[in-house]
Amino acid sequence: MLDETPDPCTEQRERAQPNAAELEEFQRVWTELINAALHARSRGGHGHRGAEEITLTQSLLMEAVRGMDHPSVGAVAHIVGVSSPSATRMIQQLERKGMVARRRSERDERSTVVTITAEGERVLAERRKYMEQKQKQVFDAIRPSLRPFVLDVLRDLRAAIDDN
Repeated sequence: MLDETPDPCTEQRERAQPNAAELEEFQRVWTELINAALHARSRGGHGHRGAEEITLTQSLLMEAVRGMDHPSVGAVAHIVGVSSPSATRMIQQLERKGMVARRRSERDERSTVVTITAEGERVLAERRKYMEQKQKQVFDAIRPSLRPFVLDVLRDLRAAIDDN
């Protein structure tokens, strides 16, 4: 009887050199996945107050502010991956909506510190709850026998994206 245990070295070589058809299929499926996520996002906010009041980038910016200690506009821009002028515009929009507040830094008067307001916390919590419901729907749509494999693939994708 032949040993059907995959050889890790062979597996790594095969993984390192995908054939053209595999690469083309990966690129097609990747694009379809991204397009599906964008399409779902565009449908996402309809029908509930709060989370529809902010864009995805604004919510990422607010989540970054929540996760930092006395964040400056520049630091938040860096974390979110936008320019400082773009972050400033988003923060001004969010400030007008009452979701964030800005003030001069006590540590460095040249710097502006951003904080989340109670309204901002409410909107983020609502958005998080909505996203968790959507994630559960997607998770429930995956066959239970495939869920561990899907989780491994998602972890591998995350690591590959982080490495590049």
